[in-house]
Order: sequence, then C-alpha cells, then structure tokens
Amino acid sequence: MNIILGGTHGLGAEIAAQLQQAGEQTYVTGRSYDSAKHGLGAKFDHTKPEDAQAVQTQLDGLLADEKSVNLFWCVGMAYKGDFAEQTTVQEMLEVDLTGPMLLVQHLWKQMLAKDALCKLVVVSSTSGIKARAEEAVYAATKHAQAGFTRSLGLESERLGSKIHVALFLPGGMQTQFWDTMGKPDVYDEFLDPKKVAQRILERTSAQTAPYYEETIERGSL
Repeated sequence: MNIILGGTHGLGAEIAAQLQQAGEQTYVTGRSYDSAKHGLGAKFDHTKPEDAQAVQTQLDGLLADEKSVNLFWCVGMAYKGDFAEQTTVQEMLEVDLTGPMLLVQHLWKQMLAKDALCKLVVVSSTSGIKARAEEAVYAATKHAQAGFTRSLGLESERLGSKIHVALFLPGGMQTQFWDTMGKPDVYDEFLDPKKVAQRILERTSAQTAPYYEETIERGSL
C-alpha cells in the first residue's frame, strides 16, 4: 500500500494521482481530505493529536495483512517574511517536522517487520540544503527533515532491513503553495509538479541501494 502524507494538494496530490492511475492502492491524508475526491484516506491535521491517533488506528488495521508499505512524506506549509513577525512558528514545526516524524516512526516499526521491500520517500526542498532570507523557520524544518532522512538511510543499511529510503529536494514548484505568499517574478521557471512526481516514482522504482538522494533544481524539468 502507498501512503501519501499531504496528498490532497500540490506534489503529494500528483504522486497520489499517478499511483492511483497505475492501479496501486493508495491512502491519502491532508487537512482538506475528501473521500469523494481523494479515495481511501483520512483528514489529518498534524497539529491535532486526535487526528494522528485516528490515522494510526486506521492504518494499523489496513496494513495488518499488507505485504509491503510505501510511505511518501509530502506534507508541508510555508511562510515567507520576517521571522520577528511570524505567528505560525509552532504550527510550522508540527506540520513540517514533528507531526509527520511521529507517524513515520510508528510506520517504520511496521515496515521493519515486513518481509518484503518497503519504501520511505521524503520530499523536502532545496531550502533543506540552502539558507534563504525570509524563510528561517521553513529552512530549519527542511534542514532537519533532510538530516533525519539521511540518518534513517544509514540506519536501514545498518540494520540490514528491506526498507529503501529516498530523499528528494526539489526547487520551487508551480503549486498552490504560493497562493498565500504571492507568486514570485520567476514563477514561470518553477518546476511542473507532474514531472517532479514522475521523476520521484521512476527513481524510487529503480532504487536498489538502501538510500538514494536527488536535488531537483528549478528549471531542470
């Protein structure tokens, strides 16, 4: 089963759509989840412990008889502006980092127990390898996300597990991510999320090593 955290909008929605079109069972989560639109899944606000518990319970039931699990961490929120004026610091930490990380830990234990190839695919950002003005907290979460994923790749190798870990760091994409912040002048140069989703699925399907990492710069697709 494929699980998409943040699969209702943007890149996560594109990954979910391509997997569903290929006939693969896919479970979608997001704040705006709608069963009629997104299929199997659940509404999930990572700032709400009750949502996390409900999703964990549902997934425990769904995954009990599943041979393999593929988890895509795509959820995120952004803020562009002065750090002194940001009112969403705690929310961003919970949505971009700690909330998903706790669910990853819960599912990681189950993936370790599966006697089949499983995948953890983390979509970060080039903000995870660069410093950017007006994005201090966002960059902090993305740097942490990248370090976390790289370390899990090493852990999978150390344990000799059947989990493949992959980290993707794309540049700006043409998604609704920018609707609340205003589209920059170079928006036309931003990545097409459909092409990024296709690249991610192609690379992870071909992955043979415990860990894979790729930076997808703006304008490269």
